[in-house]
Amino acid sequence: MNIKQANELSIIGFLGKLGIKPSKISGDSYFYHSPYRKENTPSFKVSASKNLWVDFGDDNYGGKVLDLVMKLKPGLSVSDALHYIEDITGNSFSFHPQVSMEKEQEPKITIRSVKAIGSNPALMDYLLHRKVSAETASRFCMEVYYSIGDKKYFGIGNKNENGWAIRNAYWKGSSAQGISYYLGEGNILHMFEGIFDLLSFYERNKKEVESDDFLVLNSLSNMDAAKKILAEFPRVYLYLDNDIQGKAWTKRLLKDFSQCTDQSGNYLGHKDLNDYHRRSKSTGMRR
Repeated sequence: MNIKQANELSIIGFLGKLGIKPSKISGDSYFYHSPYRKENTPSFKVSASKNLWVDFGDDNYGGKVLDLVMKLKPGLSVSDALHYIEDITGNSFSFHPQVSMEKEQEPKITIRSVKAIGSNPALMDYLLHRKVSAETASRFCMEVYYSIGDKKYFGIGNKNENGWAIRNAYWKGSSAQGISYYLGEGNILHMFEGIFDLLSFYERNKKEVESDDFLVLNSLSNMDAAKKILAEFPRVYLYLDNDIQGKAWTKRLLKDFSQCTDQSGNYLGHKDLNDYHRRSKSTGMRR
């Protein structure tokens, strides 16, 4: 079994093989008590159609089956984790995501209004928790007020090419998928996986990088669109997550684009740049 085959396996099916059942099913979403930490309220969500998991109680960490196994068995190497998955699944690749057509579709996200950063105390507290100033957030984001079905919510949103990527302390999602591209002078591009990685980087380096270009993937599934942009730059700095998929994509981009430089060594030992930023007392990053 290789990484691609492992990540094509249904997360719901894999959890079932481990004897872990959902506490609640709502349309496309399966909610569990986190399988790798103790909690009283289920905050581990799996999207059946996207075959992705996210643990809202673990700072929105998530991913595919292999990412989950690395959380369940943190001492395993990637090779050992793949063997573990084979042992659990019986070397069967047959249980891919199966979403019943009879199931209720996940409600659409409707944007109700958009406001400048600073008017919502709860969102200001969220930014403070992520160690990002209102000034920096205002450079790239807005307060987004939205509905899912008949329920109303709000979050920090960054505009992408097709809609909004939105997140708050309890949820992250999008009204439509797409990359977020912030134009500069066209000489240097900094590419990030998520918006809070960019905000963390800018918080630490704003004086040195004000004229640079920035690109946020919002999802690794948007990589094809990002490649078209990074191909136009003489210098590209990569700040992808220190997880299996982030490292795999970094390796691939370094091979395909000679102008790319990996910056993930600056936050080695942390899952992403924001995690490093929140836990670090130093400022600035070397390039």
